[in-house]
Amino acid sequence: MQNKRALIKKINNMEYLLVFGIMFVVVGLISWRWVVGIDYMQKNHPDYKGDDLFGSFDDDEENENDKHQIM
Repeated sequence: MQNKRALIKKINNMEYLLVFGIMFVVVGLISWRWVVGIDYMQKNHPDYKGDDLFGSFDDDEENENDKHQIM
C-alpha cells in the first residue's frame, strides 16, 4: 500500500514537470519569434517609429495643452 501511494505521488509530480516543460517551450518560441520580428523591422524598416499605431508621444504637445488650462 505504501509503495502504491509513493508511485502515485511520483506520477503526479511528473505531470507538473510535463506542464511546466510545455509552458517553457511555448514561451521560448514566442519570445524567439518576437526578437526575430524586432530584428527584421530594424534591418528592413529602420525609419519606422510606430506612430501609425498609437500616435505621436511627443511631450511638447502635452506641455502646450497644459499651458492653456486653468488650475
